Amino acid sequence: MSLSSSLRWMAPCVLSLGLAACAAPPQRAADGRDPRFQPAAASDVLVQTSWDLARWTRPGGALREIPHPSSNSRPLTISFIHDQGAPRAGGFSGCNQYSAPYTVANGQLIIQSNPVATMMACAPVNMQLEQEFLAGLTRITATSFDNTNNPQRMTWMLSTGDTLDFGRRIDPVAGGQQGPTKLIYVNSERVPCNAGAGRATCYQVRDSQSQPWQLWYGDITGFNFQPGIRYRLRVVEVKDPNPPADASGLRWVLDTVVEQEIVKR
Repeated sequence: MSLSSSLRWMAPCVLSLGLAACAAPPQRAADGRDPRFQPAAASDVLVQTSWDLARWTRPGGALREIPHPSSNSRPLTISFIHDQGAPRAGGFSGCNQYSAPYTVANGQLIIQSNPVATMMACAPVNMQLEQEFLAGLTRITATSFDNTNNPQRMTWMLSTGDTLDFGRRIDPVAGGQQGPTKLIYVNSERVPCNAGAGRATCYQVRDSQSQPWQLWYGDITGFNFQPGIRYRLRVVEVKDPNPPADASGLRWVLDTVVEQEIVKR
């Protein structure tokens, strides 16, 4: 297989109840068409979008207290990607990162499988919120958007009578930066390193899965790294006009998150 072909497919590990099961990438149909680009996949308005939970309304109209960035607390989130052609949702649920397969049928979001999540502990009130949020993912009975072509607001109706309203996050973009793009893998943990004048933590990166992990001493502008998740990113490589002492003269700017997977600890 050529290098370009090998980069097209990340070594697939589909998570299921804490176990990673490797599978082959989807095969092309008999007519040679890639199944990822069939009409069903093309109709997925959610792919490559990320959302913050803005409001949780209980049955009867009472509002549930949830974390908000405006109060310096981390919101509950959900993002949608196509991982090896398979739609996958994931995000932060109050204490942990989670992931689950999803489908979009007639504009309705469907999550049938219970999400897989990391196993971090936190305050009891946050754990309770997380449990109810993760349970709600499989209880969505109706989904609505403010704009079906370019949605900025999303609402879920749950079988429990709860209503969850989400606001769309700003999609990661290269910010108009000009430069060559490249695909990189980012490991699930940052490690101590010597950067510039002192100690720091560095990303572990590589261009392909056959390479060993190498340290990246700089930042990745626009990248919201979460420990416990392994990423594949497309970045724009630009010159840094004022690089730190002993650091690279290049800087990476996030273009898009191509793939991500939760790594079992």
